[in-house]
Amino acid sequence: MTAAPPSAPGVYGIGVDVLRVERMQKLLDKHGSKLLLRLLAPRELREVRARSNRARALAMCWAAKEAFVKALGTGFDGIGWREVGVIREANGRPALIYDRKMRARLKALGVGAAHVSLSDDGGLVCAYVVLERA
Repeated sequence: MTAAPPSAPGVYGIGVDVLRVERMQKLLDKHGSKLLLRLLAPRELREVRARSNRARALAMCWAAKEAFVKALGTGFDGIGWREVGVIREANGRPALIYDRKMRARLKALGVGAAHVSLSDDGGLVCAYVVLERA
């Protein structure tokens, strides 16, 4: 199977990540608010702080970021934690958000729409991201 040319419509990339909430709780216990400030975009930070289970909320954000960079095909090479985030829309649907630098990068790469799905059960969270070509 050959890859579609960059101008072709369709999927740019797909990424998935699974993470234990316990891992985030340990990091929060050790680093507290400094960890949140280092990892989360401003809007994302406000949402996580408002949640009753911050470890679960942080795990969701972390997994979404990991899934995003996997879909992008770069990993975190040259990408900061705060350049991409995940928030909840008014209806509860998760959505990816980007800083100015990431928006420019996505445009240059020909990435259009992004879709994120989040799920959790039994102390695990899962994030799935699909990036579409522009």
